[in-house]
Amino acid sequence: MLINIDDILKSEKVLYTIKILSCAGLIALLAITFDKDKNTNFFLWASLTAFFTVQYDSKNKVNFNQVTGNVIGSVVGIAIWLLIANISHHKGYYINLEYWFLILGILLTTLCCILMNHAEYCGIALASFLIVTIYDVSHHSIEGALMRIVFCIVGCLIAYVVDIVARNFWTKQLNKL
Repeated sequence: MLINIDDILKSEKVLYTIKILSCAGLIALLAITFDKDKNTNFFLWASLTAFFTVQYDSKNKVNFNQVTGNVIGSVVGIAIWLLIANISHHKGYYINLEYWFLILGILLTTLCCILMNHAEYCGIALASFLIVTIYDVSHHSIEGALMRIVFCIVGCLIAYVVDIVARNFWTKQLNKL
């Protein structure tokens, strides 16, 4: 049985792998350019968001619903972070209340997505919520939480651009084979 290279190149698996690697490559270039000292974890946060956002099935395109989900999760994340930061002076209750506030944030994020009739981006919203909230609870830095929002949005936008290029360029080139 001979393997046809054209069939391999046209497969969804190869296209998805190319999209993932393209996202990682673009994010790495930005990280090298803007985060030379690696002190912001830009690569980590932007990559996580891009990988959650990019779609395996080429029929399902990345759209701004993922960006909307990211913003919802991030806004709820900042609100919950502020609640946790304001109660941190109550040392005895802080650890236990933190978990309850995280559950509240998960509930609020999920409800926002459902009430907006877009449950399909609830996963990215919850990921953004946790990225913003959990990391910065331990670092107590609102600036860090806000930067993580920017990093997540950059990851979404990179996934969006990669998806457009993959749809319009890569698949057209492969169809010529």
